[in-house]
Amino acid sequence: MKKVFAINGGAGRVLCAIPALLKYYKNNGSNFYIFTESGLDFFAGIPELQDLTFTPEHKGVFETIIKPNELISPEPYRDHGYYNQQRHLTEAFDYLINGTTEHSDLEKIKIVLNKTEEINALDAITNVKKHQGKEKTIVIQPFGRSSQAQQNEMVDVMSRSLSLATYQTIIKELHKTYNVIYMGENKEVDDSTFKVDTSLRQWAAIIEAADYFIGCDSVGQHIAYAFDKPGTVILGSTFAENTSYAKHFKILQKSSTNIRYFPIRLCENGIDGDFANRVNDTCMDFNEKETKDLISKILKDIKEKI
Repeated sequence: MKKVFAINGGAGRVLCAIPALLKYYKNNGSNFYIFTESGLDFFAGIPELQDLTFTPEHKGVFETIIKPNELISPEPYRDHGYYNQQRHLTEAFDYLINGTTEHSDLEKIKIVLNKTEEINALDAITNVKKHQGKEKTIVIQPFGRSSQAQQNEMVDVMSRSLSLATYQTIIKELHKTYNVIYMGENKEVDDSTFKVDTSLRQWAAIIEAADYFIGCDSVGQHIAYAFDKPGTVILGSTFAENTSYAKHFKILQKSSTNIRYFPIRLCENGIDGDFANRVNDTCMDFNEKETKDLISKILKDIKEKI
């Protein structure tokens, strides 16, 4: 009987599971499967994992892969170390998949691009340079997956995204010196930033080809980290110890706010989840002075890194 690791959630979670799965392969060989509800995108190209990975859409996957074997659902949000800010998302997956508290042997997040994706990314960088006329290019992902456009504002009930006003103020300053590509699905964002409508894998290639990344707690920062891309991550209701990379990125967070851990996948729909949302509600609301300070720190880091 083999183990079948069920990986669900967004693309960021998938990327953070990959190091632990590679470690399991290294220690146990190919005697396991991966069952993912999140698609094959980021498993593609990784020789150790891609042929072991299946989705619900695969014909016969239940009868041939799941039923004869042991299905295991590693859920990092339910790991004691994770919800007490003692383990990063990648480390929580390592603990749950490999049963170890020693994480120094984890590989980095791995993304393997193909030549077409890399060429298309270079074309995107060339196009933005033609449109905006600067030498260096920045990719910015200001809004998380839970954000929605409502009455000319971007509303994020999880308080992980920038406000539209803060984003536009940052963009205005960046445009003076740099090309800027907007990463996001929200077509309602109306500004002069170069936009690309493409897949997550193609976004990975664009981030790799760009010079710098600015983001929030969403998939873009994990991609940038995988490619050693310098960047700034602006955090709201989540902790860098859990979701970001403080040794790699410039981490910016509103200093006047004490955030409360949001018990995601535990009791997020109960009173504790509601209370956390209320406490964290303004943690991404930057006033004019705070926004200027954000911009100053971002520009300083860009100058130092690129």
